[in-house]
Amino acid sequence: MKGKEVQEIREKLGFDRHEFAEYLCLSGYRSMINIETDFRKPSKLTGRFLRYLDSQPKKKALEFLEEFSNYDPK
Repeated sequence: MKGKEVQEIREKLGFDRHEFAEYLCLSGYRSMINIETDFRKPSKLTGRFLRYLDSQPKKKALEFLEEFSNYDPK
C-alpha cells in the first residue's frame, strides 16, 4: 500500500495524522508522516485494515473505528 493511499483514506475519514496514528496503534504523528511519504510501509495487517475501512461508507467506517478503539481484550 502506497503512502498516498493511506493519506487519502485518512483525509476521507476526516482525521489528522495524530488522531489516525492513535486509531492504528502507531507511535504517533511521525509514524504517519513516514508511512504517508513512503519512508516506511504499513504492515500487511494495517494495509488490509485500511483497505477495509476505505471500502465502507464513511459513516460505517467511523462507527467501526470507534468500536474498535474502545475494544479492550482482557
